[in-house]
Formats: sequence, structure tokens, C-alpha cells
Amino acid sequence: MKTAYSIALTAVMFVAAPAAQAQSRYACTVNGRTVISTQPCPGSGIVYYGPTAAKPAYEPPLPPSRPAPAVLKYLNPRCASLNDALRTAGTRGLKYDTINQMQREYNELCSESESEAYSQIAQERKDNKKKLAESKEAEKLDQERAAIQQQQCGESKRILYNKRARKDLTEGEKADLQRFEDNYHNRCG
Repeated sequence: MKTAYSIALTAVMFVAAPAAQAQSRYACTVNGRTVISTQPCPGSGIVYYGPTAAKPAYEPPLPPSRPAPAVLKYLNPRCASLNDALRTAGTRGLKYDTINQMQREYNELCSESESEAYSQIAQERKDNKKKLAESKEAEKLDQERAAIQQQQCGESKRILYNKRARKDLTEGEKADLQRFEDNYHNRCG
């Protein structure tokens, strides 16, 4: 009759044996055939495959960081640093409670600085818009001046052709024609 001790020992051996066998595998070449075994191969040609690593737990991909905001260059250095840290917190794998604490600190320390920075950005955009409008106005004036000069040159050319066509010019009119022609070439090329 088996004792309780021997039954427990037998049960432990049956439970422990599969776990031990699953840890090591051997690939043996016997008569040109490869055989996988839990026992070491006899003789030479032992190939050992160690225990397989457990599959790593799923880790969700880190979210991409947002691009740097335009306001960053106008913030004071401490606020700019906090803003950058908040912007990249998810990418760096920080926990939500840490991010929330950083957000509260940013709101407390930087609300005034951020407001001033946004005012500076608005002023910069307004100045850029004004410069653009001024350059468009200057371009428009240049085009108008060029059109007026082109009209004047066309009229001067017409007058020159009419005066040259006349054969009854006096000496004074010929001198006037020569001056007019010189002025035409200087202004109109």
C-alpha cells in the first residue's frame, strides 16, 4: 500500500517533469535525420535550444509630439521650457499624473507670460500685414507710373513723327525738334 508521502511525491514529479522538459530542447542528427528531443543527444552533434523567452507585454506606441507653437519664442525661458516639456511629455512616456502636475504648474506660472506672448504674435502679424499692404500699394503706384510714362512716350513719339514729316520747318522749329528728340531719347530710350 502506498503512503500519502509517496503519492504526494509521485504527483510532484509528474507536475514538475513537464515544466522541466519544456525548458530545454535538443536537436540531434541521427542517421542524417534531425530529431528534436528533451534529452541530450548521444555522442557528438549536440545542438541546444534554450528556454524560449516569454512574449513581451503589449506596449502601445508613444504618441507623436506636437510641433512647437509660434508663441514659444516669446515666452520667458522657464515657461518656454515647461511648454516644451508638456508638448513632448507623451512622447517621453510620462504618466498622466505627472503631465497634469506639469500643466497646473505651467498654468500658475506662465498664464501672464503666455498672454503677453500671444499679444506680441498678434502685433507681429499686424505689422507683417501692414508691410505687405504697403508693398502692394508701392507696387501698384510703380505700375501706374510706368503706364503714365508709357503713355507720355507714346504721345511724344507721335509728335516727333508729325514734326519730322513736315518739310516747312524754320530754323527755330528745327532746333526745338532736336531738343524734343533728345528729351524723348533720354526719357523713353
